[in-house]
Amino acid sequence: MTSTLPFLTSYDPPGTSEGTLDPMGLYQIADQLAVQLVPAVRERMQRIRFLTAMAVGTLVTEGIDDDPALRDASPYLVWEWLVVEAIIRSMDDFTHLWGVPGTDVASRALDHYGYIDARSYLKTPRVFGFNGVYKRLAIHLGIVDVHLGPGPNAEVLADAWARGLGLSGITDAKPMISRWSEAVHRSLNERPPRTNSHWSNERWNELAQAFLPTTCKGREKRLIRELLHSADNRRLGALPIIWQLQNEFKEEDEYSEEVLHDRISALEPAYKMLLKAIRDYEGFARGLHDGFDVLRSEATRLDANGYSISDIANDKDFKQSIKGLHKRFEETHRSLGEITLTSMSLQNLFSERFGVFSEPLDARECAYAICTHHEAVQEAKSAEGKRSWFDRIGPAKIYLRHAYRAKRRDIYPGKYVHDYRGNPIRRFWLDLS
Repeated sequence: MTSTLPFLTSYDPPGTSEGTLDPMGLYQIADQLAVQLVPAVRERMQRIRFLTAMAVGTLVTEGIDDDPALRDASPYLVWEWLVVEAIIRSMDDFTHLWGVPGTDVASRALDHYGYIDARSYLKTPRVFGFNGVYKRLAIHLGIVDVHLGPGPNAEVLADAWARGLGLSGITDAKPMISRWSEAVHRSLNERPPRTNSHWSNERWNELAQAFLPTTCKGREKRLIRELLHSADNRRLGALPIIWQLQNEFKEEDEYSEEVLHDRISALEPAYKMLLKAIRDYEGFARGLHDGFDVLRSEATRLDANGYSISDIANDKDFKQSIKGLHKRFEETHRSLGEITLTSMSLQNLFSERFGVFSEPLDARECAYAICTHHEAVQEAKSAEGKRSWFDRIGPAKIYLRHAYRAKRRDIYPGKYVHDYRGNPIRRFWLDLS
């Protein structure tokens, strides 16, 4: 793997797990830079047709009151449960399941209980279910409002969807929408709320086929493309130029964000400063990320006696990874100071988080600094803190716990650690072609 992806299919209960993502605390700044490049798209977005499921969902849940006492079972969330359950029940082909948020936890829930509810679904569905994942983009495109009610483009998208099913329009789809609305009602009336549709396999399949990411038809595709490229002020950042560049990549193995960013810089000078900050930050992040991985893989080979941190100082890959790290810090610090964010100073955040690497360190000192930094990152992940991936055996040795042991892999100098929305936009482009 050359990148660290923020995909979640399960969660870390507070204080009881190690925090299995982002051990060096690198993701937050990368994410903020990506937001500047493409404001409305998130890396977890993969299959753009869930915008249609949200649009139709506003019609399905219309008139169903939201009970404040059931914050984890709002009508739109129950609709989400039903759509995901339908896809899981009806499809066993990875092509259809890939990119559907929540399929892992929903599959386990169906296996164990035979239904989906707030307890068994994603812990924070407002963030990680498809309503949460696609909400920001759906708002930008006028498909939903901030409360996930219908936006100005909800009905026109729903109409295009209905015509793609072979119906004459949204009016012709009302009997089907009424069935789904009744299923939401029944599910909400369970105590606690849970999916309870009383449907046959045929009805489950009907719902699945209506929203499979792979069955989007021409009119619906054209409308979503038009919304993504409309000329009004929806602030989609570099999305149009990234979309335009997709035709240049004929083979998937030709596609990389490093190359994509070079092309954007050549075509759109306005993004040069931001893209320089991204490149500089990724150069720093790559060194720290690979250095930690090399240390981790070497510590994997030792057992009860632990691993002496200073032993990594003679490792060729470790030394290459951290070479000139203080210079990379300096260049990144300067570049981050040249871009303006309204919400925070990335330059200050970078200094606060990674300042220990601003001074020249030899390989031994850097190894100790990496271990201490990892412990601080884990401690800051929640109010209770998360355990580090290793235990200390005195000040100079670590014992890497079994869940985090990994075989030695190559280092990737010059490759990004993080993604900057190029992959989801590529996936959108493929789905809508």
